[in-house]
Amino acid sequence: MPDILQTEPSTWTYVSEGGATIVFSYKGPPHSDFDGTVLRLRKTPIVVDIGNKASTVALTHEEEPDDPSIEFQTKCMQRLIPPEHLPRLETVRLNRPWLEELVKLQDHLRPEARRWKDQIDLNKTKGVLATDLVGGNWLAVEIKVSFL
Repeated sequence: MPDILQTEPSTWTYVSEGGATIVFSYKGPPHSDFDGTVLRLRKTPIVVDIGNKASTVALTHEEEPDDPSIEFQTKCMQRLIPPEHLPRLETVRLNRPWLEELVKLQDHLRPEARRWKDQIDLNKTKGVLATDLVGGNWLAVEIKVSFL
């Protein structure tokens, strides 16, 4: 597992985001573990304090599971597509101080409407390091599974 905490948050640049994750691209000095990769981080809704009631997040001491996209690729996609044709997806460990610094450096680049709605989940201890599929000379197909 690559140690993302050995990189500076300033070496990651905001790319885009969806409803559940936000993506940063590695733009730091050459590094075999991070060149050509993006970091996908889970988001959480912003909680507005109404009526002076403090909102707290329950932290557990259980091991945080890997991102569902990794499990889906491992259990499903690798049965359909040879692994050498799939993007790299692997878990990386995170910590709150590193994530807070990333937010401080990059949050202003996010669309204003998104900043009011959600943010990086600072309580997560895992993220996903993936192949950067923006640009390059390849074909990318996104398969999203939805259950009714």
